[in-house]
Amino acid sequence: MASAMLGGLGQLIGLTVAALLMEDLLGSRTWIGVGNASMQVGTALGAWQLSRLIARSGRRIALTVGYAIGLVGGIAIAYAARFDSLTLALVGLVLFGVANTANQQARFAAADAVADSRRARAVGIVVWSTTVGVVFGPKLSGPAGDVFERWGFPEYGGPFLMGGLVFVLAALVCHLVLRPDPTEISRQLRPVAVGTPTVIVNVKDCLARPAVRLAIGSLVVGQVVMVGIMSITSVHLKGNGYTLGGVGTVISGHVLGMYGPAPISGWLVDKLGRLPVIIGGHALMAAAGLYAALADPASHGSMIAALLLLGLGWNANFVAASTLVTDAVSQAERPRIQGIADSSTFLTSAVAALFAGFGLSATSYSTMSIVGASIALATGIILVALRQLNPVLSTPTAA
Repeated sequence: MASAMLGGLGQLIGLTVAALLMEDLLGSRTWIGVGNASMQVGTALGAWQLSRLIARSGRRIALTVGYAIGLVGGIAIAYAARFDSLTLALVGLVLFGVANTANQQARFAAADAVADSRRARAVGIVVWSTTVGVVFGPKLSGPAGDVFERWGFPEYGGPFLMGGLVFVLAALVCHLVLRPDPTEISRQLRPVAVGTPTVIVNVKDCLARPAVRLAIGSLVVGQVVMVGIMSITSVHLKGNGYTLGGVGTVISGHVLGMYGPAPISGWLVDKLGRLPVIIGGHALMAAAGLYAALADPASHGSMIAALLLLGLGWNANFVAASTLVTDAVSQAERPRIQGIADSSTFLTSAVAALFAGFGLSATSYSTMSIVGASIALATGIILVALRQLNPVLSTPTAA
């Protein structure tokens, strides 16, 4: 919980100004999504590599390494902004995104450390703990820019350097306090009989399971819809006269919705089942996209409400689908399949962030929001049909 809180704080201090940094370096709106996309690629690559490290060395070492790489990324981005280097900025953003991998993997560490019946609530509590960091992170972007500007770093470089320093604290928490390793706790909770042969993880067979496909697909769609709208919101607001502080306030409302209700989402998932909550999440995201499209950008309240609703829908989907991924595979299979789930999620959301910039430049914020709403609505309808065809997926512990 502590590492997730610090990791979320570091991530959002930088993420809030990513699109603005790209606009500043490129002098154009068309490619503003490349910054967020680079971070998503970093998160995806980190998920792939850290999942292998988890399988070999446990979760504590993997989380510590992930946050440490994020520090290197933050330093690189700050110097890229200082020397106006797009190449260095993109490399730094990829490395900065690896810290988000560690933050995302913290929820699976929590799932390892509790009994199966409490898994969704454990995931929800850790996701919720990120609330403190991600809500205050956007509000700290402006002050961080001002502080480091005195040391020669531009306004949009300082927040990434501050974020990297916060990652150091998250790394220390994991390295010093996360003992015993959650992987070891999971072995104690779920002992394997003596003489049981070593399980060889067959990734292809795991991915052929309907529940695994459904969970990963839901994570991917939810992330695409959320990132597609959120990644262009800061530029949309700036174009309508918002200050950096005003942009931070709206983004804070969004991330409050993303993480704040996670314990409630976890409780609902354990009580109602995985699939019903996933469907509800997509319905909320569809409503949020439509609201964002119709909202008056001059109204702070309307924009905060639209982005808050988007966060709520993402949260419900994220907690439920993350739990379903863990349900659907064995203890030995989890690190690899969880890594694949996060890699798939963040690679596709990188594409969404990139194309969102093109879409904003070619059309409008309202059009892009409607596109996101349509994707969420279509997915929700498909999931309702699947629920009718396979009711077992709706049960709380369906695997």
